[in-house]
Amino acid sequence: MSSFKSDNQLRNLNPSTSEPVSSEEVQQFDLENQLAELAVPLAQAWKDNHPEAQPASEADLDVCTLAVAIEMAIAGEAVGGPIGALIASGGGIKAASVACRRVL
Repeated sequence: MSSFKSDNQLRNLNPSTSEPVSSEEVQQFDLENQLAELAVPLAQAWKDNHPEAQPASEADLDVCTLAVAIEMAIAGEAVGGPIGALIASGGGIKAASVACRRVL
């Protein structure tokens, strides 16, 4: 028998209390991940155009995020559909933030 408290807690977990993830939630998660991946080249281009940008600088992160989010908004408007709607509802800003954090 284990003397770790976490082992006792794990044995007492009730997996039937968790609700299954809906297909809409899975699709939303997939779209958000795809959007973040699409934002990475934009963030990399911003970084390449701003070689003085510092990884630890919140100001540089903010400027990168804003620049990438603007480009994402332009693209989302042009594309439309579910991805355009996701960008318009704030997904572009979230994706831009993730992408800029990756490259800075």
